[in-house]
Amino acid sequence: MDLKFNKLFPYLGLGLMLLITAFQVQVSSFQAVYQGADIRLEWKVSEESEVTSYEISRKKETDGNYSKLADVAQSSLGNYVWVDDNLYKDGEGLENISYRLTANTGSGPKFFYANIQHSPTAVQRSWGSIKSMFR
Repeated sequence: MDLKFNKLFPYLGLGLMLLITAFQVQVSSFQAVYQGADIRLEWKVSEESEVTSYEISRKKETDGNYSKLADVAQSSLGNYVWVDDNLYKDGEGLENISYRLTANTGSGPKFFYANIQHSPTAVQRSWGSIKSMFR
């Protein structure tokens, strides 16, 4: 009986490895770049068959946790863009901002991160205040 198990064990390991890789999401890049006064998030995905949706969250240095900003539907195109145009309501000096991309899959969420340094000017802070009044 032990002999049969030893012969089957390598095949069981291979099957388990294939099962694990079948539920992965492959994000080849995730970056935050300036687009005028806003921050543009771009990500490229080479494998997203198990992804149901993406979630964008942001955390400033002074924040304790990430705040959800948006949900982005999975589109099977592989290239995604989302613009954060609501950043300038506050902030006085240079601060680090971390964006979290959550790929929601059937086997649980997968997280990816992009960071950028931000220093809003007085004009940008004023514009952010004006925009927030009309939201």
